[in-house]
Amino acid sequence: MKVKDRLYDNRISSLNILIDIELGEYFLLSKDILKNNEFQRRRVGSSSSIYNLLKSDLRQGCVIPPIVLALAIDAKPKVDETDDNLVQTINSQKEKLVILDGLQRTYTIRDLVNELNDKGDPETKKILQNKLRVEVYLGINKLGILYRMLTLNTGQTPMSSRHQIEIIYSDYLQEDINGIRLLKEVDEQAPSKLGEYKFRDIIDGFTSYLDRDYLSLDRTDILDNIKSLEKLASENQDSDLFKDFLTSYDSFVKKLFELSKGWVLDEENIKLTGQAFGKNTLKVFNKSQAMTGFGSALGKLLDFKAIKEVKDIISLISQLKDENIHDDLNTLITKLDDIRLVAKKIGNDQRMYFHFFFRELFDQRSDGYLDIGRSINEAYSQYERKTQ
Repeated sequence: MKVKDRLYDNRISSLNILIDIELGEYFLLSKDILKNNEFQRRRVGSSSSIYNLLKSDLRQGCVIPPIVLALAIDAKPKVDETDDNLVQTINSQKEKLVILDGLQRTYTIRDLVNELNDKGDPETKKILQNKLRVEVYLGINKLGILYRMLTLNTGQTPMSSRHQIEIIYSDYLQEDINGIRLLKEVDEQAPSKLGEYKFRDIIDGFTSYLDRDYLSLDRTDILDNIKSLEKLASENQDSDLFKDFLTSYDSFVKKLFELSKGWVLDEENIKLTGQAFGKNTLKVFNKSQAMTGFGSALGKLLDFKAIKEVKDIISLISQLKDENIHDDLNTLITKLDDIRLVAKKIGNDQRMYFHFFFRELFDQRSDGYLDIGRSINEAYSQYERKTQ
């Protein structure tokens, strides 16, 4: 591995270095990347003839476009850092590397090397010494990784914005975030306690926040709407937006749990047309529909300057009130049941309702400001005006 050039990316406050690396060395490096980033292990099917052609080119020492990696580290390397120190930084923390661009090329390289080793090809040693060019962003924060990943993956095999966000924030599955626990799909566990959420659902909510759209799950690329990217670019890059989003939503759920004092749906007196959206506070607000509504509403509140930053919502949450919380939560379930009867796409309409609910609850100009019961009813009125 040899450093050939370096440039400082002022847009994302990160040092970008260009390195030459032998095919065999990258093969070993990529094994660690894919092993330690489970969300990046997904392989997209494509024409085998294209990959066979690329493998043939690599055998002959073809120069392919640089693979782009990112290493999020606290200490930001200086532009005049020695080459040896930069290489040492990469090697010492290679388990934290993420592939921003070139995942399919990486898989093809790994296929080639495995084939060479399996067949005992006499040209193996020579081919493994062929050079690749790799760009590495050092000292980049997670928002910077997302921004650069989005701008790099505008063509070729599309990757959903949610998948990209999963890759970037997957390390939080191993971290304790103020007592919050994120559950993976493979764990086959349902959130059952305060502070437990499905990682996938939180990612849905955060994606809706970034895109300002409670229906953003249907989109393949946030770059379809350049305005969304411009909003993302304007956010404070010194803040961990994902952590701010997560702790804000968790604060809301815990505040409602505190206010509701063990509320359970009054099934004897509340008659529904189907299964209840949720029968207690946790089951209602541990769902993706509520999280995406919260995320998109939060983004709009920022755009309309109702709040200055994500963390401001926590102080508003502490002021929430509701003297008839049990009756109001029963009303919430009946409103969601009414939506079921008229919605063309139930999940989307439920997301819309929660978007209006959170907008009402936290916008000082609204009639339901900080009043849970009134916000529940006002949100339904807005939903009816929007859909009828």
